[in-house]
Amino acid sequence: MVAPKPSSRAQDNPVGILLVDSRQLVRAGVERVLSDSAGLTVFAAVANCDEAMRLARRQQPQLILINLPASSVELLDGASKIRRQFPGIPVLVFVDESVPIIQERLLQAGVSGCVSNLCSVEELFAAIETVVKGERYISDSLARKLAERRLPGHRGLPFDKLTHRELLQVFLLVAEGRSTSTIAQELCLSRKTVNGYRNRVLQKLHMQTEVGLMHLAIRHGLVKVDGAV
Repeated sequence: MVAPKPSSRAQDNPVGILLVDSRQLVRAGVERVLSDSAGLTVFAAVANCDEAMRLARRQQPQLILINLPASSVELLDGASKIRRQFPGIPVLVFVDESVPIIQERLLQAGVSGCVSNLCSVEELFAAIETVVKGERYISDSLARKLAERRLPGHRGLPFDKLTHRELLQVFLLVAEGRSTSTIAQELCLSRKTVNGYRNRVLQKLHMQTEVGLMHLAIRHGLVKVDGAV
């Protein structure tokens, strides 16, 4: 298959992309698709957002493309940090259509675009071209789902009431099975502070135990279970 070329980008001035993907085989595949276009070049492909930020400080990519597991803390936290540290670099994120709360929080964090992880190669190139021009891009299927959440009568999700920190740095970490001590160490907070956040999350979600939080996260696709359909 011959990859299409972004229409407005000269072949001798390709868009320099920094690719972030924790899965080596997937990362290699995406890099190959992008590099097959004369209008794009992947100058680096890294496994996490921390590595991406270190490279971005030295080389200033024209686009950072993030393709991480959709419900991971790394996705939300990493994309948010990149936007804060490099506001002039567009960030395009692959997202899972089944997890709208993640898409909303990414857009609230200021990413330039969200493209469905089921998109075609043609749509990916269109998304890249759009955000590099300084515009926002959201896949049509994602935009419809987000719009539906704003319609009268829509029940919403239980996580809507959580703050960014409660969702990102407490709920998801607890749902992934992290202990209070581990969370406190990762966030540089005291155990008392983490327990305070944890108790607020339990109260807001009307849950009694951390096991309940895990089941809720699994049910809504925020935590993946091996072997689950």
